[in-house]
Amino acid sequence: MNKKIASFLILFFLIGHVQTFAASSLRSDTIDIRKTIIDFTITDFSTKIIFAKTSLDIRSKLNNVNELAFDLEGLIVDSVYFNGLAQSFSHSNAILKIPILSSPMQMNDTALVDIYYHGVPIADATWGGFSFIGNYGFQMGVGFNAQPHSFGRTWHPCFDNFVERSTYEFFITTEDTKVGVCNGLLLDSTTNTMNNTKRWHWKLDQEIPSYLACVAVCNYVFVKKVLVGNAGNIDAIITCEASDSNAVHGSFAHLQESYTMLENHFGTYSWPRVGYSLVPFNAGAMEHATNISIGKPFIDGTLNYETLIAHELSHHWWGDLVTCSTAGDMWLNEGFASYCEPLHTEQVYGPKAYLDEIRNNHFDVLSQAHIRDQGYRAIANMDSLFTYGMTVYSKAEDAIHTLRTYMGDQKFFSTLSSFLDAHKFQSINTLQLRDYLTNQSGLNLTDYFNNWILAPGFTHFSIDSSSTTQIGNEFHTRVYMRQRKHQSLDYYNHVPLELAFYDASMNSQIYHLDFVGRCMEFHVILPFNPTMIAIDPNSKISDAITEEEKMIKSTGTSTFTQAKCRIITKSMINTNDSTLLKAEHHWVAPDRFKNNTLFPGYVLCDSRYWKIDGINLNNINGTMRFTYDAGSGNSYLDSTWIQNTEDSIRLFYRKDATEEWQFANDSLTAGSLTDRIGNIYSKEIKAGEYTFGIKRSGYIDPIITDAPIGGCGMVTNQHDLEPLIQSSLVSIHPNPTSGNIQVSLKDNTANTVYISITNSVGQICISKEIKLSSSEFSLDISDLNSGIYYINITNSTNGVSMNEVIIKE
Repeated sequence: MNKKIASFLILFFLIGHVQTFAASSLRSDTIDIRKTIIDFTITDFSTKIIFAKTSLDIRSKLNNVNELAFDLEGLIVDSVYFNGLAQSFSHSNAILKIPILSSPMQMNDTALVDIYYHGVPIADATWGGFSFIGNYGFQMGVGFNAQPHSFGRTWHPCFDNFVERSTYEFFITTEDTKVGVCNGLLLDSTTNTMNNTKRWHWKLDQEIPSYLACVAVCNYVFVKKVLVGNAGNIDAIITCEASDSNAVHGSFAHLQESYTMLENHFGTYSWPRVGYSLVPFNAGAMEHATNISIGKPFIDGTLNYETLIAHELSHHWWGDLVTCSTAGDMWLNEGFASYCEPLHTEQVYGPKAYLDEIRNNHFDVLSQAHIRDQGYRAIANMDSLFTYGMTVYSKAEDAIHTLRTYMGDQKFFSTLSSFLDAHKFQSINTLQLRDYLTNQSGLNLTDYFNNWILAPGFTHFSIDSSSTTQIGNEFHTRVYMRQRKHQSLDYYNHVPLELAFYDASMNSQIYHLDFVGRCMEFHVILPFNPTMIAIDPNSKISDAITEEEKMIKSTGTSTFTQAKCRIITKSMINTNDSTLLKAEHHWVAPDRFKNNTLFPGYVLCDSRYWKIDGINLNNINGTMRFTYDAGSGNSYLDSTWIQNTEDSIRLFYRKDATEEWQFANDSLTAGSLTDRIGNIYSKEIKAGEYTFGIKRSGYIDPIITDAPIGGCGMVTNQHDLEPLIQSSLVSIHPNPTSGNIQVSLKDNTANTVYISITNSVGQICISKEIKLSSSEFSLDISDLNSGIYYINITNSTNGVSMNEVIIKE
C-alpha cells in the first residue's frame, strides 16, 4: 500500500491483542493451506450482514495433529465440517479452534474444512479492514491498528500472517445491478432472475498470503487496457462506476510506462492480469494481487497521483510476488515499492526528474522521519507500532537509492531481478536479501546493510579544508575530508563517494573514492586550479546533508528550500556573467570554538550549520537570509540551543575548519524576542560555513579536542558528538542509564536548580524545581522511553545553565 499521501499515524494497541496472534505464523509449520475457496454473499447494504462459506484444502506437515486453529475476527461461525462431517468448535478472541474428532492427521494427510459464518465485517480503527460506504462494499487487506497487521481474517478464515500462501477461488453473490471483483481471472458470471442476484466466479492460481486476497462490490463497469510486455500482451482491468471512466483514462495514462519500467528492472510480470478497483477511500491504496484497491480521490483524471498507481503496481514484484516474512521486514515490501515511484518518474520524465524526487524525499526524511516515528529507527526489524511509518517507506526509499550507488546500475537491477525470480511466491527477510545480493553480485554488502538498514541514524561527510600546489601545468590538490555521525551508532565503512572538482568555467571532473573511517585525505592531480570542490555532487548517497545549486543570472531572491536559506541578489558586477551558487544545509552540529575565551558566554547551535560555495561569487552583491525556528514547522531543529531571549543571537562565520568562528557581518530581524523564531541576514554573499550562536549569562562553550589518530589534515578541533553539547560544569552517572541518574554539580553555590529534560524532537518530558542540600542529587527517569534526551540544569543563584545528554536504555 501507499501512505505517503496520507497522514502518518501513530498506532496503539492492547498488549492482550498482540498476544492473541503471537503464534499465528507458527501454525504454518504444522498445517499448509493449499487452496482457499470463498463463497460470499454481499447483497444487504442496509444491515451490512454478509453470509459466507469458506472451504480450506489443507495438508498436515506433522504427525498427530488433533486440532486446527484459524483466524476469523468480528464474524459469527454457524457450523464447521471436516471432510464432510460436522465438527464441534470454539470461537473466541478471533481464534476459531476445531478439534479433529476422527483420528489425528498424520504427515501429508489432506482434508477439506468447510466453515459457514455470517455477520457484519469489521473495519480497522485506523486504516483498512472491511467497509461499507454508500453503494460500495470492499476489503482493504491490512489493518494499521491490528496485530498482526495482515487483516484477511475480517472476511474469511485463514492463517493471517505473511508466510502462509494459498491459491484462491471466489464465488461472489451480489445484487444483479452490482459487480463483485476479486483476485485473478473472471471465469464466468450467472444471473438468478428469481431473486435478482448475480454470481461472480473468479480464480487465482498463484499462491498469495491472506491479506492480499480481496473483494470489492459496487455498480462497476470494466475499463480495459492492453499492456505490452516481455511475454506478450496482458489485460489491465480497471473497475469503476461509469461516471468515473473518463477520469480513469486520464489518471492511468502512464500505466504502460510503469509496467515497462518494472519489467525492465525487475523481470517479467508473473500474474494473469493487472487490475485496479476504485473504492471510496481517501488514505491511499492496497496492493491486492491482480486487483489493487485504490481510493477514488486519487483517480481524478489528472496525473497528480501517477506515482501512487506505479507504487501499487510495483508491489506485484515487491510484496506480492515476494513477501516480507515478518512485519519487522516490511521495508522489503514498502521501501522497494516507494523506490519504484522515482523509478517511474525516471522512466516517464527522465533522470533529472528522478533526482529531484530523490532529493525531495531525502529532505522529508531528515526533517520528519524521527518525529513521526518517535525517534531515529533502523529500517529493518521495525517495531510493529511503526510498521507503516515514514522510516519503513521513505527512509527505506532513501537507502535503496544509496544501494543503487553501492552496486552500480547493472548489478543493482540484474541482481534484484534474479533475487525476485529465485524467491517468487515465497516470504523472505532482510538477511536473505543481503546474502543473496552479496553472493550473486560479488560485492560484500555487509557494511551497507549494517550501516544503512540494520542501524538507526545517518552518516555525514564534509570537506574540512583543501590545498592546491601548482607544479608546471599540473595542480596537485589535497582534500581533507571527515565523517561524522547523525544519530548513528557507528561510523560507516566502505562508502562509495564521488568528489567533483570544478574549474572557473563551471566544468567538472569527478573522482571516485571508498571512504573508510573518520577522516580521509584525497590527493588528485588536475589540469586546472579547482575553483570549487563538492562531495557527492549528484546526490548518490543519502547522508545528513540537503543541498541545492542555482545559476544566478539576474537580481532577485533565490529560495533554497532544501538548503533552508535564501540568497537575495541586489546587484551584479557584470550582467552578462552567471554565478553558480551552491548552498548546503548540514544536519549535524558545527564544530565548537577553538578558543572559547574569544566569545565569552556564547554557545553555538547544536543541530546544524550551512556551507555556501560557488563559482564566480564575486560577480554578485547582496544578502543571505538564515531562519531560526524552534517550533514543529522547522522540525524542532532549534529547540535545544535557544533557551533565553533572542536579542543576543548572532550569525557566526568561518572559511573552513582551519579557521576560528567569528561574528559574521550580520543583522537580526525578529518580531518577538521570546517566540524563538526569526531571521538573521548576512550582509554579504561569501563562501564559507555559517551557524547560529546565542549568548547565555555565565556560560562557557566547551572546547572539544577529540581529533582522531592521524588527524584530518590541518584540522585541530573536531568532534563527533553532534548534536550533543557537553558541559564542563555538571557530570551525570550512570550514563547510559535504565532508571535513576546521579547529578553532580561542580558549582555548588545554588540552593535550588531548575531541571528541564527534552527529547530529540524538542518536547519537554520532565520539568521540575529541586531544592539542594549538597552539590549532588538523584533524578528518576525510569518512566522515559529508551532514547537520547537533553537535560538543562539552571542555577537559581547565578542563572548559569548547564547542558548534558542522557542516554536512556
